[in-house]
Amino acid sequence: MADSKDSAVGAQGSKVEYSEISSVEGGAPGSSVVDSVELSAAQDKLMKSYCWKVDRRILLYSIALCVLNQSDRGSIGVAKVVGLEEDLGMANNDFNIAASLFTVGYLSLEFFSNFVLKRVGASVLLPTLGILWGLVCMLQGVITTKGQLYAMRLLLGMSECGFTAGILLILSFFYPKRKLTTRVALFYLSSPLANVLSGPLASALSQIRHPTVKRWQWVFLLEGALTIAVSIAGYFVLQDHPEKCRFLTGEEREFMRAYKQREGTLGGSQKLSFGAALRVLRDWQLWAMMVATFAACEACGSVATFAPEVINELGFSPAQAQAMSALPSACGAVAMLLVGRMVRLCGCHWLAGVCALATALAGSVVLVATLSVPARIIGLCLLGTGGFAGLGIFPGWNITANSRNVAMSTVAAGLTVFFGSSSSFVLSNVFLNSDAPRFVIGHTVNIGIMALGIVSCVVTRISMGRRNRKLRDLQFAGDMFQYEL
Repeated sequence: MADSKDSAVGAQGSKVEYSEISSVEGGAPGSSVVDSVELSAAQDKLMKSYCWKVDRRILLYSIALCVLNQSDRGSIGVAKVVGLEEDLGMANNDFNIAASLFTVGYLSLEFFSNFVLKRVGASVLLPTLGILWGLVCMLQGVITTKGQLYAMRLLLGMSECGFTAGILLILSFFYPKRKLTTRVALFYLSSPLANVLSGPLASALSQIRHPTVKRWQWVFLLEGALTIAVSIAGYFVLQDHPEKCRFLTGEEREFMRAYKQREGTLGGSQKLSFGAALRVLRDWQLWAMMVATFAACEACGSVATFAPEVINELGFSPAQAQAMSALPSACGAVAMLLVGRMVRLCGCHWLAGVCALATALAGSVVLVATLSVPARIIGLCLLGTGGFAGLGIFPGWNITANSRNVAMSTVAAGLTVFFGSSSSFVLSNVFLNSDAPRFVIGHTVNIGIMALGIVSCVVTRISMGRRNRKLRDLQFAGDMFQYEL
């Protein structure tokens, strides 16, 4: 390899000059300066090779494990439909308490999880978390009382804590800003995929007849065992950051270091201090962005946890309700695949986010306005489409807009997951059994939250525009950071 600061020699002796990487001002209205970094033909080829390697290993594995993460988390909704409440003697709002306890456990350690990740490394922490929550998921299959269920849901939340925030953080280390939003959207695609798969799975499990193992116990046992098997592979697949990545060539590592340094987002190898994180927490704009994230996750959670119950209340059998509940999530999965095009069409993240939340709001209006079966299914599909589209937009926006240093990336990733998980606490206390079948309270609350999320997008856009104008006046050579609109 040639001089590590300026160049590297490829496998066939060609030399790529990293000092020639430059930023180009301009772009589409509302885009930021660093959205366009000029690359030579050789550098562009190297970028494609680099991203393809990271996509095939880290991103693909992250999606697979997150599908299991979401499936294990939402398995209680599947178990409920196939007899969990009856067998454990649960009544009134006992199920909502169990759902809430998961969130309590999840949020209890969330803020500190990425500090642990920076110390021990993603390649160690994330697979270990997967094994832990897989074991707890399996233990839910042997409980006999609702008190034991409460304890297992609390432990499940604590063991899953740190996984999603950790994945978001390492994605911000590996990908350039202009590539990150699409990758984060693909990662979050695991959420609707898990919902799509859980419906037919529950329908199949409901047909199992065993003398000692209940149908809802099969849900926990099988999903937990599969999670453990996939998590073990993570010790060999995941890497901590590009500078230490074993499957990259020296040329690719040095190229990405220079590229991310130029766009002002080099953070994988930086030290993280608690004081720097506290300073980031004082930024009101970051908190405003989290309101939109909360709204999108509220919509997604409504579909994931309560769509089977809403459909079941419309007169369908449990098996039919589980199978039909896959439809809104399938619509959401398609929306997430189109997120990249949606952002490019709008020319910015904030407007694409407004469109997504407006779609979810329309779905909630339909659900609260009528008991017509076709109309309510359409409403659920609108809610799923808008919610999952927002889930594909906002986390990536949060990370790209707050990626100037490792403290900003760490806090943004942690808060994104914290606010997203907090929505589950609201959900479990507004969709009450006593409010079935219309669930007026739950859908009305959703309408208000979607509207608040839209307002937060507009406020954030105004604030970022002002900050970017100030940054352009203060920019110096070598640091072209701008907030991604």
